[in-house]
Amino acid sequence: MDFALLKKHLSLFLIGFISLLFLGSCRQFFTTSLAPWAARDPSSLIPTVSSDNIKELLEKSANNPDQSLALLDKIADAVAAASAADAAVLQAAALEVASNASGVATAVLSNTGDLLEALDNDDDIIPIVSTAIAGLSNLGESAALLAQILPDPGTGAFNAFVAQATPEALAMAAIVLLAAEAQASGGVESYINSFDPNSPDPGTETLAVALAEAAATAYAASGGTGPLADMLSGLNLTP
Repeated sequence: MDFALLKKHLSLFLIGFISLLFLGSCRQFFTTSLAPWAARDPSSLIPTVSSDNIKELLEKSANNPDQSLALLDKIADAVAAASAADAAVLQAAALEVASNASGVATAVLSNTGDLLEALDNDDDIIPIVSTAIAGLSNLGESAALLAQILPDPGTGAFNAFVAQATPEALAMAAIVLLAAEAQASGGVESYINSFDPNSPDPGTETLAVALAEAAATAYAASGGTGPLADMLSGLNLTP
């Protein structure tokens, strides 16, 4: 991939990603106050998770990555013992919890000005993204838990969970998984150069592509156009 194509690819990704954060599924990132209990030890304060209380727990932990990570761990336990219907609800909620826990959205938001300014400078975009991803201490664990929670693509369970999720949440989860892979690789630029959504590696990349394809399909079915469609198209993931 030549640099001009890489820059175009990355620019579409960044513009779509930054815009995506302003859509409804990510609205919690813009509040600044934390629930009083959120500052305390995360794992000791989360009750047994169920499809009945997950929405409330998600809202309480939304602004605290460590609290969200603890909640994600509890969701993993709950899904293992849940009915198929309840598991689908919990898995859909896990998408947003993982986005909160990973810190990806917060990192990009904190660098939005620099990222947008750097879109015209070939040398600045990738270092900013690389630094933002490298500094996320919860990213790898968040992605690993999410991959554990979600069903295998191409199964009835996967389809059932997708039916409970929003296109935005599916797309954000795909980004979390790919960001974790980029962080683990040690080089964002080399990862972008080597990543082929048409031939993903088994495991995390395959799951990320399936999530993005599900987001694109759901978004197209609703007649959606705009930032999310542009982002998924820029990643060559639109069916």
